[in-house]
Amino acid sequence: MDSLIFNSIENIPGINAKAIFKIDSSTVFKEDAEMITPVPVGEHLSYMPWGGDNLMPYNIINLIESDETLATCQLFNAEVCFGSGLVYDVAQASQSTANSVEDWLLDNDLASYWLGVCQDFKHFGFAVSVLILNADGTKVVRLLRKEACYCRFAVADKSGRIPKILYANWRSAVSQPENIEVIELLDPASPWRDLQDRLAKGSATRKFAVLTRVPTPDSTYYPIPYYAALFRGKWYNIKQLIGLAKEAKLRNSAPIKYHIEISAKYWDSIFRAEGITDRARQQERIVREKQSILDFLTGAENSGKAWFSTFYITPDGKEQHDVESTRSTTPRRVATGRATFRRPSI
Repeated sequence: MDSLIFNSIENIPGINAKAIFKIDSSTVFKEDAEMITPVPVGEHLSYMPWGGDNLMPYNIINLIESDETLATCQLFNAEVCFGSGLVYDVAQASQSTANSVEDWLLDNDLASYWLGVCQDFKHFGFAVSVLILNADGTKVVRLLRKEACYCRFAVADKSGRIPKILYANWRSAVSQPENIEVIELLDPASPWRDLQDRLAKGSATRKFAVLTRVPTPDSTYYPIPYYAALFRGKWYNIKQLIGLAKEAKLRNSAPIKYHIEISAKYWDSIFRAEGITDRARQQERIVREKQSILDFLTGAENSGKAWFSTFYITPDGKEQHDVESTRSTTPRRVATGRATFRRPSI
């Protein structure tokens, strides 16, 4: 199986009823302090898991993607955070500096970088950027974003500073240190000053991570975003249950009021009469004709209770109706011939 199916509707044996199985979304942020312990990587490095099973960010993403409203709102929030993007101005710079900036932008996609950072801010409350210096340590040659869901923090030292960022595909079991990218983390309170101090002391490192966090009331390794209240409350689960119940109703209980059978020749006659040869326009014409038939039969309020299919023409060539409607609620067949459903009559 590609994924586990936690949410489902099942029949209850012995009675005419169904049961809905649904995961409680409030548990996605539940962390037992006794269960969150450092996980060793090699002999000299450990990291703090994100949630008890280290899969919390992926569970959050699944919950967001399971609700069309929440997913759309998250995208809107990221776009608002993005604003007009990162804009640079070299109007008052020298020509040499302006050329250097233009050359730097050829290797750094600021728009993509900043939009990714905005996504991480709105989903997880923090973002990780990586600075790559030249060999001399005098210039920043690359600015990259490391997706927050693939970042884990090393264990903080006695002063509370987190020394490193561990970047890997934590969706799968990561057991080998060579599968993890370890990046030195600059002081979040003063990253630029920390970078200058390290270079002044002769550090040979040329790749550094910069952590940017959204301030939250509870300061932990991984901040809990404000929208966590959506999952801890009841309305998210209620909305999911409504969707499951509606689907079960439509699949198993919703009656089909009409069965309308339409001969392929009927459509051909419309296309010839109106000179429609383009496939897209033919499809649009089919949609309009179906709607006309629905309006004639049921009215707009019942248009969802009809099923369309091509009517079968017998091999002996016996003439059939172009359109035939069956009312599913009664055995009586209401046949409507060419005259009734001819396009000019609709």
